[in-house]
Amino acid sequence: MPRPLRIVIVGAGVSGSGVAAGLVRAGAAGGFSAEVELVDPRPSPGAGLTYAAGGDPRHRVNVPSIRMAAVTGRSAGEDGEEDFHRWCLERGVLEADPDGWADGLHYPARSVFGRYLDERLRALFAAAGPVRVTHRRDRAVAARRLASPQGSGFVVELAGGRVLEADALVLCTGNPRPELPGVLAGLAGHGRVVADPWAPGALDTIGRTDRVLIVGTGLTMGDVVSTLLGRGHRGPLTALSRHGLVPRPRPAGQAESWTDFAANPPASVRDLLRRVRATVADAGRQGRPWTDVLESLRLQNGALWAALPVDEQRRFQRHLRPWWDAHRFQAAPQVARLLASAQTDGRLSVLAGRLVGANADADSSGTRGDEGGGLWVLYRPRGGDALTGRTYDALVNCTGAGHGASFGRNPLLATLTAQGLIRPDPLGLGVEVDRRHRALDAGGRPVTSLFVVGPPTRGSLGEVTGASEIVPHALAVAEALTAWRHGMSPRSP
Repeated sequence: MPRPLRIVIVGAGVSGSGVAAGLVRAGAAGGFSAEVELVDPRPSPGAGLTYAAGGDPRHRVNVPSIRMAAVTGRSAGEDGEEDFHRWCLERGVLEADPDGWADGLHYPARSVFGRYLDERLRALFAAAGPVRVTHRRDRAVAARRLASPQGSGFVVELAGGRVLEADALVLCTGNPRPELPGVLAGLAGHGRVVADPWAPGALDTIGRTDRVLIVGTGLTMGDVVSTLLGRGHRGPLTALSRHGLVPRPRPAGQAESWTDFAANPPASVRDLLRRVRATVADAGRQGRPWTDVLESLRLQNGALWAALPVDEQRRFQRHLRPWWDAHRFQAAPQVARLLASAQTDGRLSVLAGRLVGANADADSSGTRGDEGGGLWVLYRPRGGDALTGRTYDALVNCTGAGHGASFGRNPLLATLTAQGLIRPDPLGLGVEVDRRHRALDAGGRPVTSLFVVGPPTRGSLGEVTGASEIVPHALAVAEALTAWRHGMSPRSP
């Protein structure tokens, strides 16, 4: 009998835990054995940064509990889609959190979903079977190629000194930490500038009466506003982005895909936009909501993305990405209502414009000051030529993941790049992969034993950000590893 396949998965968030769960399920089905090392310094598998324990209870899952995707390897036919809701009922979550109800559905705190993942995955990984999963609470800092009986494997070095040998390596590194936009780079390290709103205690330095500028108007802005107002913040809040688009509220009804864009996918962003607009108008005439059209796009986005040439993908990133994000990543009803109320009563202003400059050399009187002084920010309102300058007491960066710096910041990615085993995708969003999630080397060839799952693949595969998109990709990689073990050709998701 051949020895178990040795697999190292770097990252134990939704992506990495999803791959591990799929491998456990494959082992239980018979004919597959593996030793899986799940490397992540966080205490709980599955939660990652998004669903980590101890998060603000006001930060809610933007999908009702009954529709959350399972990360435990269960299929929809096995009631996997309702597993989280059943768990909530069993644990009394719905009764303990009456504020989570909206339109007859419950939107739990994200940390609650993290507790669910921790409990379910720990039990799954601890069960006896041919696939054994070990959670290594450490960081992978380097990897090099190694000849193995299975072909070309890897040696993975951990920060704590342990060295792991693997026949296959799976990168599930998630979104890189945020970085300040270039125009704000000079404010890095300033005591009143929050570069990473997800860092522990990041908002603790903001006083209740501070004038706060939030750069970015997506879901993270909603989280920051929810936290600050929940703490009793009384000062003016201003959110600024190029288009001033805030997330659309999550509608009460369940969206249903009803049109096929992928059968004849457009080869240009302009044609895709025309078709979407025409379809939305047709949906309205038939009494269907625009969210049904968006659901079609969500489910077919991989095929649509693959049909666009790289130049068209870049055009989408420049011109349509903010509109897609505002409609795709909808706000939980509680957050949407809070933002609307805060705008109505003047606590929150949302502006559209482009940052032009910023410095920390002036206090509110315009004189030079230290970190206790004001932050002077200059921006150009959208559609205008005149510049507007304002002074704030604090600034919070909510522009999203720092994709541009991911290869330089992550030592594991840096070592793999130096060996020519991975390369950035053409859009600079992450690691370039083929349709089977295999990393492409410096020459554009797939590395058969090196897989990538989750947000780092969005430049190659389309939108892979929410749990509902990540889980199918994670399970597809688990299937690919199982097939690879048996010498079969793994199929694409």
